[in-house]
Amino acid sequence: MATRAVEAGFKRPATGRRGVVEARAEPEVVSPSRAQKAVLLFLVTFLIVFPKGGIKVGGVPITWGYLGMGLVSLWLPYALLARRAAPLRTARLVAMGMLVPFLAVSWGGILAHGAMDTGFALSFVTTFFVIPPVMLIVLGMHIDRIDLDLLLRAVRMAVLLVSAYGIFLFFYKLATDSFIEIPYLTVNAGDVGELEGKSIDRGGVFKLISTYNNGNVYGISLLMLLPLYTFLEKRLSSVLTVKASLVLTLSRTVWAGLVVYEVLSRLYVRRPTWKTVAAIAGWVSLAAVGVWYALDLLDRDLGFLFDRTLGGRIDQVRYLFEASLLPARPFDVIQEMIYLSVVDYFGLVGLLTFLVGLTGPLVLHLARFLPHWETEYKRSLAVGLIVYLFVAISDGALLYIPVMAIYWFVVSLLLSNNPSFRDFVPAGRRAGTA
Repeated sequence: MATRAVEAGFKRPATGRRGVVEARAEPEVVSPSRAQKAVLLFLVTFLIVFPKGGIKVGGVPITWGYLGMGLVSLWLPYALLARRAAPLRTARLVAMGMLVPFLAVSWGGILAHGAMDTGFALSFVTTFFVIPPVMLIVLGMHIDRIDLDLLLRAVRMAVLLVSAYGIFLFFYKLATDSFIEIPYLTVNAGDVGELEGKSIDRGGVFKLISTYNNGNVYGISLLMLLPLYTFLEKRLSSVLTVKASLVLTLSRTVWAGLVVYEVLSRLYVRRPTWKTVAAIAGWVSLAAVGVWYALDLLDRDLGFLFDRTLGGRIDQVRYLFEASLLPARPFDVIQEMIYLSVVDYFGLVGLLTFLVGLTGPLVLHLARFLPHWETEYKRSLAVGLIVYLFVAISDGALLYIPVMAIYWFVVSLLLSNNPSFRDFVPAGRRAGTA
């Protein structure tokens, strides 16, 4: 088998008279080397299962997953110079290029006006200047060439593991009024004993946080992976475990994202029918009644469900009406309502370039420029991105580990022309069955 990937090009696929996408040259894939396996398993483990494991230096969290990505980023020059041996897909370079205008505007604003918080400034640099090129180019070069079976199985197991542990920890906290904390692994060594102070108390019931130490961060991260997970996993019990963990985050943002996922997974990933529409309505109704009954049974305060201030975020709406054209003040922190916070710090031009950078890969998919766009696999990846862009209206946790690492990981898979996903056999489905 040839080891060199075949560049698929960047142009709209040709269509036949019936609109069917014609077959195009696909890259040949090879089994991952030991080094590739080690890197992929390390990143899946410490970005999905133990994303908060690490230490703090001067109050700034240094996690094993992000430290690993930093080391991987050292291979960026090689990735850019190795086009003959391992061609970079044009789509990856285009997606990276679409982010460059925002990088220029934001960095120009920070240089001109400074930053008020060093920790969040470093987080911003990591989020936008390190993670995208690592995921799109360095790891992307390998994702396009190797058999994806190991990676996809690792993601499937990681999502189920972190969900099951989250449910266990949720009820353990209810029963014992304490959390299980494993320093350097399930919790940052600098945060030991401080979990209850992380805005996770819902009237005496604490949000499901799993190993993410925060219910919203956990929920937002898992929502991006949920569509891919349900493609990889067909066992109903496992899928319900993951969805139950999202419900137990007790986050209205996560609940809204879960509803959007349920709708899009049926209306976009699969062909809709009247039964589909009825199932969506029934699921939403059942979920709402179930959440209400559970909280009422626990005799807990339901006031957060009707909080019109959105947890104090509603004040951020004023940023839109006070926005400048370009960055006009020192950078502090991207707050919950991502789009409003971006316009506050980087102006209207900053918001426009931010939207172009984040939605660019999704636009390429929806415009049918990317290979395999019509498959359930690629549509599932796209839905994960759409769900994030939706929940970011309320709370996108943009600078919090590992949200953007997961976002750009999903983007990297979406951009790939690797056909090996077709040979992946989802759990709960026998090989050779439809």
